[in-house]
Amino acid sequence: MRCLRPVLLSLLSVLALARAEAHPHVFIDTGLTFRFDGEGRLGAVSVVWAFDDFSSMLMVEDMEMDKDGDGVLTDDEIARLTAMFSDWPEDFAGDLYLTRDGKPVALSGPLEVAVRYQQGRIVVTHIRALLDRIRPEDERIEVQVYDPTYYTFYDLVGTLEIRGRDDCRVQIEKADIAAAQRKYGDELAKLTNDEIMDQGKYPDVGGDFADDMRLECARPS
Repeated sequence: MRCLRPVLLSLLSVLALARAEAHPHVFIDTGLTFRFDGEGRLGAVSVVWAFDDFSSMLMVEDMEMDKDGDGVLTDDEIARLTAMFSDWPEDFAGDLYLTRDGKPVALSGPLEVAVRYQQGRIVVTHIRALLDRIRPEDERIEVQVYDPTYYTFYDLVGTLEIRGRDDCRVQIEKADIAAAQRKYGDELAKLTNDEIMDQGKYPDVGGDFADDMRLECARPS
C-alpha cells in the first residue's frame, strides 16, 4: 500500500536494479465483510489486511520495534503502527474500489483502525463507510481490492462475510493472472530504472490482477 512504500522502497531498492518489479513486493491476505444497516442497505465494508512475514519484518525493523526480538510489540509500538495506518495520504484510496452500475462509490477514510502483531505478521483491521448507502438488489454492485501499481498484491482469503442480511451472496470472477502479467511486463518494459527508482513510477495495471466481486441480494417479495 502506498503509505508504506517509502519504508519498503528504502530496503528493497537493490531489487529494482535487477528489474524485480515484474512482481509485487508486498503480499497481503485480505478479508472483507459487507455490513448492512437495519433498512437492508449496504453501509460499510470491514477490511482485514494480514501482511506477509517479510514485509512485516521490514516494517518492524525500519521502525525500530521489537528490539529484544521476542516477537511481541509493546503497547506504544502498537499505537505507533495504528497511527501510521490511520493516517493515509490524500491520494491513497485504500486499495478498495466499489462501483454501482459502473460508477465509483465514495468511501470514508479508515475508521476503527486496529493493529495486532501475531506470529511475525502485522494484521490491520479497519472499516470503510459508504458515504451514500445503497441497495444491491436495485443496482449492480461490484468490488475489487488492488493496488493500481501492483506494488502490493491483495489475496482474498477465507469466506467473504455478510452481516445484517441473510439473502445476499458474493459472486467472484477470478482474475486472468497470466494475461495481467503479460500486460504488466509490457508496460514495465517501457519504464527505465531511473523512472522506477527516482520517480517511483509503476504501471497502473493492478486492477487486471484483482478478482471481480459482485454483491447480489434478493429483491423483497
